[in-house]
Amino acid sequence: MSRRWRFALVLGLVLVTLAGAAPAPRRFSVTVPGRLGAEAFLVGDQLVVVGPPSVGASGDRELAAYDLPASGRSASSALRARWRRTVPDTPRIWPVTDVAGVLLVASNEGRRGSQFTVALETTTGRERWRQPGSPMLTEGGRVLLTVPAGEDGQSVRVVDPATGAVRWSASTTPDRVDYRFAERGIDRLVWTLPSGRTEVRDADSGRVLAAAPVHTGSPDDGVGGQVVDDLLLAVRNHPPTVTAYGLDRLDRHWTAELPSVGYVSRCGAMLCVWQQTGGVRLLDRATGRTVWHDPRWMAAVPVGDRLVATTSVSSAREEVFVLDAATGRQLADLGTWSGLQTPVDGRPPVASRQIRDRGLLVAEFDVVRGRPRILDVLPGTYGECRFHPEVLLCQQADGSFRLWWLRH
Repeated sequence: MSRRWRFALVLGLVLVTLAGAAPAPRRFSVTVPGRLGAEAFLVGDQLVVVGPPSVGASGDRELAAYDLPASGRSASSALRARWRRTVPDTPRIWPVTDVAGVLLVASNEGRRGSQFTVALETTTGRERWRQPGSPMLTEGGRVLLTVPAGEDGQSVRVVDPATGAVRWSASTTPDRVDYRFAERGIDRLVWTLPSGRTEVRDADSGRVLAAAPVHTGSPDDGVGGQVVDDLLLAVRNHPPTVTAYGLDRLDRHWTAELPSVGYVSRCGAMLCVWQQTGGVRLLDRATGRTVWHDPRWMAAVPVGDRLVATTSVSSAREEVFVLDAATGRQLADLGTWSGLQTPVDGRPPVASRQIRDRGLLVAEFDVVRGRPRILDVLPGTYGECRFHPEVLLCQQADGSFRLWWLRH
């Protein structure tokens, strides 16, 4: 029996079991108005909806914030906006996060140096401050803004989220700026100056923690530098190598000859090196030694001592497998899904697939047992869906949005 039919049989048995089981607890969902072309973002305990550009000379876009009911329990199946306001029309708007009572809305007009960030009160939508730059949160709860400064450099500012007051800033001409992400935000900035001096700075204070003449590459001869946990990785294409430096002292640990490197990511206790031509190579992070290599995988996320890896079936679907991270051995075939989501807060990976005449099948993956666990079958047909802890956000055919509180 082929793999496709094996999975179809298992899926059919699951659906039959669901249909014949005792009545499930009532699922909770709410609908939020929206039009085709609108975007929605879950930010803290609010849903922020950005409408499509308005028709007319101004071309502004409406931004509306909706308070989420606790655990999805609401007297009404439709939410009403807490506040609305207009924002200047740009090709893309990203509400980022809420911090210190403000919602950070980032816009990008598509031109170099055109990014800006607006801080809005989460309770009223009133503007607190507006500054150039794209925002990221620091580990200490401040806002880091980066702005391209001409052809060869960047300006970096760290500001208070409530007031926009600048805590520290630097205008430099680095070849590249990289970041280390801690539990709540960025805790380290790494940049390399044209002189070859590389600096590691504390993101909240701007204090220089380490400095050394480390050449991490440039657009002319390589991909550049990447920070993964406690390592700064210099990726070069001429010659094709990856060199690892300790982030605390910028001391060289190892160099490995690795062709066509696209980027490097954390894969549990090892490093995943993703190749520009496709495939992944697992490295021992202490020595740079290649532990295993497989050209099939397009992406993978670590879950304990295993990897959940995918290959592309189409632009919207992917085949999902469980691998032994230490050897690359395939342990389970989880079938074909859409929208595999990276685990959040220690939860299992989650994905969905549309089932004809039944609705949207939502499942989480039991990585240890190597099988999907069905969470729900939601009635209707949906476009793009995004998973958040306990909540699934989907856009419906009419442009409105539906929030489902999933049963676990």
